[in-house]
Amino acid sequence: MIMKTAEEKKTRNTKHQKAVLELLKNATKALTADEIREKLADNINKTTVYRMLDRFVEAGKIHFVTGQNGKSFYALCKSCKEEPPKHIHNHLHFQCEICGKVECLPETLKVPQLDNYTIRETQLLLIGTCKRCMNSTN
Repeated sequence: MIMKTAEEKKTRNTKHQKAVLELLKNATKALTADEIREKLADNINKTTVYRMLDRFVEAGKIHFVTGQNGKSFYALCKSCKEEPPKHIHNHLHFQCEICGKVECLPETLKVPQLDNYTIRETQLLLIGTCKRCMNSTN
């Protein structure tokens, strides 16, 4: 019997994990865990989806941002899609207050170095109206 290390278990590639990563790779916006479940062909347990997403975040494969409504939105940013992935946490996110779409923006911000603090990550969310919603209200 071959025992896998904790690190190997975190990064193993099951068919569901491959499907979730492929879904995020092709998504045009950040997705909630519920949206991911709805888009998967298989009936997959909600807890399983959350565990996978947590493992992917921990491994640096994807990132998340907490939206205005308190929900977590998961995405592969452009830098995450490069080979090898170069995940950058300090890019901006935008959430449309009309349609709710959350997306990664290409702009990054320089995170200041603060004395007596170590910054592990940032979550930068801009809230407003997206171009599509602005055009549909005119």
